[in-house]
Amino acid sequence: MPSRSKTAARRNAKAQPSFFRTPAFYAVVAATGVVGLAALGLAVLGPRRFRDEVLEPINRITFEPLLAAATPPAERAWDETRPWRDHVARLFHSINTDEVRTALAERLTAWVQRLR
Repeated sequence: MPSRSKTAARRNAKAQPSFFRTPAFYAVVAATGVVGLAALGLAVLGPRRFRDEVLEPINRITFEPLLAAATPPAERAWDETRPWRDHVARLFHSINTDEVRTALAERLTAWVQRLR
């Protein structure tokens, strides 16, 4: 029959969670495995072929649907802001004249002379 202290130690050891059973440990193992497989694929295929045959299809599968989902709102927003952008461009064009620059220079000169 085991002594009382050994039984208590076994119970405490079972009660404490092991680091090797945590989700963080599993995430580290999975990430290490993915990186290892990528390195092995890179070594076997070579960098150009790895990019063309592995990374590009993954990018196409992953990013094209996201781009397709995001493009229509961006184009719509660009089209909707067209009148505002044209108005601002006309304002800047109308301000950029010799008369306006002269008037602005006179106002700045008067303001600087008041500070003296």
